[in-house]
Amino acid sequence: MNSRTSRTQMLYTLGFLFFLISAFAAFFTGVKVGADKTEAKYEHLDNKDTAEEYSGSYQQQDLVTFYHNVFLPYREFKRNWNSELDNLARSTDSRENAATLKNLSILADKQYDKVTQDSIFTSSPLLYESQLNILKSLTLFSQAASKVNAGASGAETAKVLKSDKFTASAVKFGLLGQKNFYDSMLKWGSKDNSKIPSEAAELKTLSFIQWKKMPLLLKNASIADMMLNRSIYAGYDPQDITAKIDDMIYSGTASSLNLKDIQSAITLLISTGAVQEQDFMKWREQYYGKETMPQLPFFYE
Repeated sequence: MNSRTSRTQMLYTLGFLFFLISAFAAFFTGVKVGADKTEAKYEHLDNKDTAEEYSGSYQQQDLVTFYHNVFLPYREFKRNWNSELDNLARSTDSRENAATLKNLSILADKQYDKVTQDSIFTSSPLLYESQLNILKSLTLFSQAASKVNAGASGAETAKVLKSDKFTASAVKFGLLGQKNFYDSMLKWGSKDNSKIPSEAAELKTLSFIQWKKMPLLLKNASIADMMLNRSIYAGYDPQDITAKIDDMIYSGTASSLNLKDIQSAITLLISTGAVQEQDFMKWREQYYGKETMPQLPFFYE
């Protein structure tokens, strides 16, 4: 009798474990399928063979139009997303947490509609890719906020949202779109200034000596690449990190802290929360008065 009971309990236990394993497998498969569907939605537009046919104009007007119609709405979303996540982490009201998640999803959809109001920038391939990546990012952010369940602990809800697979993919596509935009500024700058390369080189370690010789647009593009590689999704822009690093170098702070390269400087700045929005504007006149820059608001306002 006892033997039969033990066998039954063991079968129940094995069955329960099998159910849990199947549930987890189904969940992660669903995440991957969802992300793949988002990719497929834009695959007919994101065709590299087609993009290569374009000559690539990268005129001033291309950059200005892109900034206002694509990058600015996404920049506003990024700022609000980070702000709402901070508020969510401090909340202890489950209804308020549910409302925050709903608002984040609605905001992503709203900004998506703003970004798609104008045609794809097919005459400038990097801007074309940037817009597509930003659209993918907003789609995934909306899906992430929609599927996470709000609990009484806002801190736990925020943690679940941040670690969600859709959120991770949304961050990646957003930072890739940002990199595309800053790379396009290099293309524009290289046409008018022979000292500006048309693209950034891949450097594992960037010394301060190399950095000081680089034009502003190259510094910004390099920082955008590092932000992508490190998943730095913050309200500030690449030029804000650039300005903070330059001030550390020219003020002697980098030397006094015994920093050896740009990567170590970024690690310190990000880990201590030292970079703020508008840091570039704080030092624009002091360090960048003679630099070549497109007439974009975040370089002048």
